[in-house]
Amino acid sequence: MRGPMSAATEVRGSDAVKAALIEAASEILAEVGPRALSIRSVADRAGVNHGQIHHYFGGKRGLLRAATSRLANDHWNAARQRDGDDLVPPVLSLIEDTRYWRATCQAVMDGDMDLARIEIDENISVPRHALRAMQQRDGVADDDLSYKARFAAIAALQLGWVAFEDFMMLVADVPEQQRESLRAEVKRLVEQIGERLP
Repeated sequence: MRGPMSAATEVRGSDAVKAALIEAASEILAEVGPRALSIRSVADRAGVNHGQIHHYFGGKRGLLRAATSRLANDHWNAARQRDGDDLVPPVLSLIEDTRYWRATCQAVMDGDMDLARIEIDENISVPRHALRAMQQRDGVADDDLSYKARFAAIAALQLGWVAFEDFMMLVADVPEQQRESLRAEVKRLVEQIGERLP
């Protein structure tokens, strides 16, 4: 986590200012969520005057949308780079995109579904594309609610594991030296559940 930039390192130029604000907002969004994020904290972290947020984004809401879109695009691109043409990401690979899933969880917990759904609206939702690819692979109709329920349960299990892994290790009383083995076992169980999806 970075602190505010000094006047000597102040960001200059419209593209640099916008990029710094989006980067700072992305970080803070993942840390505290949309409700607790303040434009002053974003401006301080970005090293710019808070009036720039209104100038470039029309206010907090516009900046939140830009930051969420950036996080979703980064996640989409990372997943595509990691997984190639396979639209179904490997089990538990979400852990590799920490800021994305933290920001998404924060938005959902704050009840801000308009932010959470940006990836769907922009057609860059990794889980939505995975669902469509799996439906096509398995020859399942788009309106098969039972299939969607199983998919949602598996996705929730993976998101829950990513969000609560450290806590689950404590709850399950897993010593540090056995954590990798437990992680591998969880991955195997999720894959096994996924194989039974159709």
